[in-house]
Amino acid sequence: MTATDTTGTNENVQRVDVVGDPFAGVSHRVVQANGFKYVQWINPAAFALPAAGAYGTMRRNQIYAPGYADTDLAVLKNFQVNERFTVQFRSEIFNLFNRVNLAPPFPTGFAGPNAQNGFGVSADTIGDYNGAPGIGPGEPFNVQFALKLVF
Repeated sequence: MTATDTTGTNENVQRVDVVGDPFAGVSHRVVQANGFKYVQWINPAAFALPAAGAYGTMRRNQIYAPGYADTDLAVLKNFQVNERFTVQFRSEIFNLFNRVNLAPPFPTGFAGPNAQNGFGVSADTIGDYNGAPGIGPGEPFNVQFALKLVF
């Protein structure tokens, strides 16, 4: 989406012209800079601002976001205390393989192929992006232990 009104409709956000492959030349690797992790998921050079009075050629849902994968593991052991009470020890591991699950890239604000305004950058994980920092989906490897009394 553009950062300017090129159509004259006062909408202030229009689709851009696609002039190349949006994923060409993009490594999709996590880069750490200034204490933040980010990925340049979309190549800004593959887009251009539409001509004045024209709508962009980008289709709806033409760009896809990073995929999501997560493996969780739970191990538990029951200890029978007596006929009535059982103690259960639980170990739960979230994101077992520590896969980075990125949030969707920043889709708006295209100001030109050389602008450094964050267009096409994914700088957050899917869990934090959805309001669940720490132990939400897509967050770093986490382990929790619990003791449960069953009666």
